Parts: sequence; C-alpha cells; structure tokens
Amino acid sequence: MLPAKSGTGQNGNEWKRLPFVFEYFESGDQRWSDKVLLETFDANIMAQIGKYLKKGQDGKAVVENGECVLLADLKCKVGFSHSVRTFDRQDGTKATINDIRMYKFEIKGVQTQQQQTQQQQAAAPFPPQVDSQGNPINNQGGNYDDLPF
Repeated sequence: MLPAKSGTGQNGNEWKRLPFVFEYFESGDQRWSDKVLLETFDANIMAQIGKYLKKGQDGKAVVENGECVLLADLKCKVGFSHSVRTFDRQDGTKATINDIRMYKFEIKGVQTQQQQTQQQQAAAPFPPQVDSQGNPINNQGGNYDDLPF
C-alpha cells in the first residue's frame, strides 16, 4: 500500500487516489509471483483498505519507507484491464504508456502478521539429519564435516 495522492483537477474538482501493489499467482505452479501497480479513486474501496492500515495519533495512515503500514495481509480478488494509451505532451510530442485500470476489488480474507507467524511455525520443520547409516547427526560445536569433498 502506497500513500494516497490528492489534488485539484483543471475543472476545480478535488480528487484522491490510492495506489497499491497487487501481488498474485496466475496459476498454482508459478514459481514467482506477478505484481502490478494499481490505483483506485473509489472512496468505498479506500475505506475498505483503510480499516487495515496502521493509524498515527493524527488518524492518518502511518508511512514507513515510502509505504503505508498494513496491520494484516489482505487476500483480495481484483479485476483489472490493460491497454495502451497515446496522448499529446505539453511540448507537442506524442507519448505512449501502459493504461491499467482496476474494475473490481473484493476483500476475500485477512491474515494478521501473528497468524502468518503461527502458520510458518506450524509448517513441518526440516526432517532430522542422518548419516548414510541412518544415525542422527548431532553437530553441536566441533569441526564435524560430513561433506564428501
């Protein structure tokens, strides 16, 4: 979650947008996640997300290292489209950019950092190390080295 941005449009209307990085796996066998920078202008979506942001004494989101501090890992379903947009710059030249638009946002679940830690601790630990005869290896101090090279 990145800090919200706000301003005033050319027509005098104020606007506010909330940018965030959406990380996902396209399929279960994908080794690395995909990530896309999305943003919303929808105040309802901002309010949903805002429930899970750490707030300071001033009531505003706490920002550390350029990112808002999340109180939980949000599991959500997001729909977005991607296209290309060409526009005229102020100097008269044309520019082409990616145009990514979010059209759906739904929080499916929340996982606190404590729950994440508990899940990691509950995960099966590494099996005990054994030598070639199946005897447990107990390397507490010393210079034991069972490497074959």
